[in-house]
Amino acid sequence: MAAGDSPQVVPDVDSDVAMAGAAARAAFPIDGYVGAPIRSAGGELFGTLCGFSPERLPDGAEEHRALLDVLAGLLSQILHAEALAERAAAREAELVRLATTDDLTGLATRAVLLDRLEHALALHRRDPRPLAVVVLDLDDFKDVNDTLGHAAGDELLLHLAQEWAPLVRPGDTLARLGGDEFALLVEGSGGAASVVRRLEAVLAGTYALTGTDLRVGVSAGVAHLGADDPTPTADELLARADAAMYAAKRAGKGAVVAHDAAVADAVAHLPRPTGVVRGAARDGDVRALSPR
Repeated sequence: MAAGDSPQVVPDVDSDVAMAGAAARAAFPIDGYVGAPIRSAGGELFGTLCGFSPERLPDGAEEHRALLDVLAGLLSQILHAEALAERAAAREAELVRLATTDDLTGLATRAVLLDRLEHALALHRRDPRPLAVVVLDLDDFKDVNDTLGHAAGDELLLHLAQEWAPLVRPGDTLARLGGDEFALLVEGSGGAASVVRRLEAVLAGTYALTGTDLRVGVSAGVAHLGADDPTPTADELLARADAAMYAAKRAGKGAVVAHDAAVADAVAHLPRPTGVVRGAARDGDVRALSPR
């Protein structure tokens, strides 16, 4: 029936050679049959609308074929609409995934971090509560790309993300901003320092990439916002953490620096590094990596 090789109405199954020997008749009696394939407008087969009778169909059963076709057509439209809705939902889910999940690491994206930071700042403005933003940048990541290739760099970023993600407290947000730069939103008091220490501990070991053992450090900048502090914008707070991270780089790397007035003044009077594109795969300062 689905292939269109049998009649739609068979009042007496014994009169049809194909149906007379159907295996289904061994399971239960079938002496009469009606059926119609259910297809989409494009010919896609959804299934078959069919009915079985243990007795021969009464005379005139063929007259109901038009009604059978109408019912099959209605089912086709319903199933086609459901299929379209499922495809649309799948496309929307994929777009949301692309917008909220970093393709390489599976962490949250910059857009997600900013959205959650905006929400945290709104709570701070309404019901003062402390929070902190931490910007983390791998030290000498450019050397990994230059000496081992970008595939090895991607492997390292993925490995770190997989080790870092479980260390973040529920309710906090770890995101990849781009390249080898990450950011962490810590909501509540006393969380930033302990979380950063846990993330740093991951970097205490070595990583085997394409046959080479590497030690990788991280420089981190922290921008704390106390309960009584004025509420800045999300971009302002993120910029403070970024400035503190730059201060950590200039202090010799592998350090954690909290933003304060001295950091703000120092960053304001020092030129940005030249030839560095923030957020790109070749991001970071250059220093030779030492094998274990």
